[in-house]
Amino acid sequence: MSARRTAAGRIAGSITGFMTVLLVACQPAGPSVAPGGSLGPTAGGALGNRLQPVGPMLVARAVHTETTLSDGRVLIAGGCTTDGCTLGSSGGATAELFDPLTRRFSATGRMLLSRDDHRAVLLNDGRVLVAGGWTASGVTAATELYDPRTGRFTAGPMMHSPRAAAAAITLRNGRVLLLGGSADERRAIETTELFDPSTNTFMATGRMAVPRAVPSAALLPDGRVLVAGGLQDRTVVASAEVYDPATGSFSPVGSMGSPRYKSAAVTLLDGSVLVIGGSADIEGQHVFSSTERYEPATRSFAAGPALRWPRYKLIDSVVRLANGDVLVAGGGPQAEILEQATGRFRAVDGELGATRLFLTAAPVNPSGALLVGGYDRAIRPTAQAWLFAGGASR
Repeated sequence: MSARRTAAGRIAGSITGFMTVLLVACQPAGPSVAPGGSLGPTAGGALGNRLQPVGPMLVARAVHTETTLSDGRVLIAGGCTTDGCTLGSSGGATAELFDPLTRRFSATGRMLLSRDDHRAVLLNDGRVLVAGGWTASGVTAATELYDPRTGRFTAGPMMHSPRAAAAAITLRNGRVLLLGGSADERRAIETTELFDPSTNTFMATGRMAVPRAVPSAALLPDGRVLVAGGLQDRTVVASAEVYDPATGSFSPVGSMGSPRYKSAAVTLLDGSVLVIGGSADIEGQHVFSSTERYEPATRSFAAGPALRWPRYKLIDSVVRLANGDVLVAGGGPQAEILEQATGRFRAVDGELGATRLFLTAAPVNPSGALLVGGYDRAIRPTAQAWLFAGGASR
């Protein structure tokens, strides 16, 4: 896998796409308030409803993962750590912890593989499953399990399929559903599989109707999973389908109004799902400032509120806050927030310093989020980090 392929295809689309529009980065999010942790004495005060720089991280990184642990700390793992996002960098095996009490980052155990574009999911027993991603030798089926008690990663079971750029959702029964992704540079996959933490094993489950790389997915109130959009044979799709854990099968639902790739999805307090931004093409030349709202009762999409900036590559940087507001991080000169009281997006005070693609965000208490990393339009990862603390909606 060449550096040129890494930067131009797997991650960035093309430099032409960067120069055409304002772009962004992010992740699927569901209920976001994690137990434990604090933003410190200024939370909800001077820090309220704005971004404040913290950190920096120990390693500059993008296309990494960020996971809030059961004790309120945040695990940041892997990613591309060199300019141009070449595969297999030594920094891609590193991980670090953010403590919201001290607002500091500290090193933790190294992963067994240098990987990016992987998935990381908190399990009900407090461990974190790290699955798939791109490595120096291509896409991997290998997984790892992080134990916060020991600060170590250990080898997990192999997935049935190598996959990067997949979606991952924790089901009500504690199992983790992995959906689609890329098997190599060009081939998206339609297979899905379940990880059972009680047995530490993967099992195959239903196939999606179409292959999907970088789809958006969200847990519905009844325990089913919506998956929408993504890349099929280098074509962005608008179709959507729902997975039913009771039957292990997918059923089609109404398509989105626009094909979307590298968008984000979040379940709102009313049970609907908001699909945010994304691109209509693989090169990122047609980036959306629009959103679409999926209503489970009608199994259909309708237009949602407009973003203030076009956004794409926001797979892991959307957080639903305790009051139901939705923080959308990165991309333009500022983050923005969807206020449930008004149903509109507004800008969040505080600068990101540049367009941040593949920036991630994860919840920290109370009603806050940690934003870390990402790369700029020149594909230079950053170690910068920011805290957001929500206050009352204005």
